[in-house]
Amino acid sequence: MLKERFGKNLKHQREQRKLTQEMAAELCDLSSRYWGKIERGDAAASIDTIEKVSIGMNISVEELLKEDVLDESDKSVQ
Repeated sequence: MLKERFGKNLKHQREQRKLTQEMAAELCDLSSRYWGKIERGDAAASIDTIEKVSIGMNISVEELLKEDVLDESDKSVQ
């Protein structure tokens, strides 16, 4: 599902930048609680939220929605 893919990519990008959820959420003008829900796939990000993340994290929307990103927990399973 798209919201899970977005959440996984969001987490991957945040971890690559060595940011906590709180730090990343602040950069994007979002609450850290909402950020965590998005990363877990418990909340679907609106178009406005996707735009805030893209601008705040300096990431293209395409990068946030692409299919082939693994997060750190996926790598440890392989």
